[in-house]
Amino acid sequence: MMRVVILCVVLTLLGSHCCDGAKILLAFPTPSRSHMIFASALMKGLAAKGHDVTVMSAFPQEKPLKNYRDIVVTPNDAIKELLKTVTTKDVGSQAGFFSRFNEIIDLTLASANDSLHQEPWQKVMREESFDLVIVGFFFNNFLIGLGDHFKCPVVSIFSAGISEMINSPSGNPAAVASVPHLFLGKVKEMTFMPRLKTFLFNIVEKFLMKYMDYKENKYYESVFPSPKYRSYEEMKKNVSLYFANEHFSTSAPRPVIPNVVEVGGLHIKSKPDPLPQNLQEFMDGAEHGVVFFSLGSNVKSSLLPPEKLDAIIKTFGKLKQRVLFKWEADTLSNQPKNVMTQKWMPQDDILAHKNVRVFVSHGGLGGVTEAKFHGVPIVGIPFFADQMTNLASAQDEGWAVTLDLKDLTEETFSRAINEVINNQKYKNVVQEISNLFTDRPLAALETAIFWTEYIIRHHGAPHLQSHAVHLNFLQRNSIDVIVFLVVVLFVAFKIAAFSLCFCWRKITKSSGAAASPKYKKAKTN
Repeated sequence: MMRVVILCVVLTLLGSHCCDGAKILLAFPTPSRSHMIFASALMKGLAAKGHDVTVMSAFPQEKPLKNYRDIVVTPNDAIKELLKTVTTKDVGSQAGFFSRFNEIIDLTLASANDSLHQEPWQKVMREESFDLVIVGFFFNNFLIGLGDHFKCPVVSIFSAGISEMINSPSGNPAAVASVPHLFLGKVKEMTFMPRLKTFLFNIVEKFLMKYMDYKENKYYESVFPSPKYRSYEEMKKNVSLYFANEHFSTSAPRPVIPNVVEVGGLHIKSKPDPLPQNLQEFMDGAEHGVVFFSLGSNVKSSLLPPEKLDAIIKTFGKLKQRVLFKWEADTLSNQPKNVMTQKWMPQDDILAHKNVRVFVSHGGLGGVTEAKFHGVPIVGIPFFADQMTNLASAQDEGWAVTLDLKDLTEETFSRAINEVINNQKYKNVVQEISNLFTDRPLAALETAIFWTEYIIRHHGAPHLQSHAVHLNFLQRNSIDVIVFLVVVLFVAFKIAAFSLCFCWRKITKSSGAAASPKYKKAKTN
């Protein structure tokens, strides 16, 4: 009897920790390093928890990590050139960016497809198995077919906020009347114009999703052909969970179904890593604080127009603060004594330092989120995509000053830097935002790890899925119900009208028949 009890206890313990040491794959052949930073943070956290993690990407770790294996794939040259072009031409123009949007989609899909056919990855597909596939979304959604290939659940991770790209496949409600669209940033209240813009953005995005599905499906059928694999539409309905880089305190409260999880700030470390000695000493010794200049992973400071770079350097040379300048070239002409340059800097760890006074940023979501978390005000120079929206929202909230690159001169840049450094209101506002952003029951990474393990423990957790996933457009919007009710009411009205007419005719006929004999009698007399 005792043996049976012990066996039951052991089985219970094993069942409760059945995902310990799970084999987890992240497939993310993105050409954008900033997107990969967000996704790889989750994989590092899972590896630290003892899971066997494999990451397919173009950005391997610089130092080997325990339980973390890189499968390196190379984006094609065309997408690299396009990213370079987008970040150096039509700067600050949404129209310029969206005019190339179709080209971005095509080349990103082609690059992801090329990655799947590279031998290191083909070897994994031939020889290995996994308990969970995580797909990093960046115009490569056809990779969800890997879930069918490895016969395991699929999780999608998106380095931007919640939009139709998540709402449509998950069945999450868009709530266009109460939740501003991602491109509007944070708004104070949903008056008529924000609601109108959100409504129109939502319609455009729905058509865009249909167009993207059409393109994704072609690659899906090529890589995961029928009948060996389930169809793209079937696999879209079998994604177990969606992670989004969003938090209600910095966007807007919104309805969220259980398998859409907000993990805004996932890539931000609760405890920053130690800085390299040269950076640590440089920042610790900054009596008047530090200005940190970084344009992220896609925009290269070294490709700035000469006159803009000259204005920036002259401004830095006149500051009493020390300056950390992310500079991708080997040398910087006329480098001031108070400026330190490096090709790559640990942005999150630098922003966590107490001496950082202002962050000069391009406004990418990752950097803006880090600035919120650490309470650092921004001077923003947007280039493309969502950067204009991110910085406009930060400026409206009162913790950033935005400057168009075309308007950047030594005078305007210097004025913006000194305004943020010397006006305490910017620091006060962003510190309050930081307090709201960091006040959570669990850190974003811990939340993401819990739900990842939850999906493994419950074999895809189909009970989390919204019924809306299996409804078509008419059903999801209750149009069929409305039409049915209209028909029922119409028929009921017709029956009621017919009945009334019938009764009325009977009444009038009876009244006429009763009056007729009296008339005849009177005539006879």
